Amino acid sequence: MTPLTQNLTDLTLQLKKNWGWFLTIGILLIILGLFALTYQFFATIFSTYFIGSLLLIAGITQSIHAFRTKGIGQTTLWAIIGALYIIAGISTFIQPITTSIAITLIIAILLTASGITQCIGALNNRHFPRWGWWLFSGILTLLLGLIILFGWPADSLTILGMFLGVDLIFQGWAYVIIGLGLKAN
Repeated sequence: MTPLTQNLTDLTLQLKKNWGWFLTIGILLIILGLFALTYQFFATIFSTYFIGSLLLIAGITQSIHAFRTKGIGQTTLWAIIGALYIIAGISTFIQPITTSIAITLIIAILLTASGITQCIGALNNRHFPRWGWWLFSGILTLLLGLIILFGWPADSLTILGMFLGVDLIFQGWAYVIIGLGLKAN
């Protein structure tokens, strides 16, 4: 048995021992996803606060980096970037609803642009096997972007929470399926 095969066998055995954790985490994620879908406004605000926290941490880290690397010539630029991250993070906590409206608009524009790009890519590459799936994916992405865009700004208070809920449910099902698959083998 080669070292790689042995490592894969050891990993598989370790995963099989922990199949219950996969199942438990999956069920917990599904429950959290259902909670987020039920209370989309609160899940949206939570998501906004989470993004604000990340911006704040990034700003503090960038600012520390700026002053720890003096003499490189970029200190002022890095300090300004850090300060902007901190301001964005703080403003997220001060104005979470406005932030969720802005993030929803950005997501709508990105999805619309991505959908258009996927459709063009699929149509330009019709020689690919099953290129229609690429086109189908692009059409769905484009429609989702347009639905969000046409519902903006009113739907901004629920979109992020809905995305979070759907994502948690899909992740949860994936964990459940993996856990059950590990148990069966």
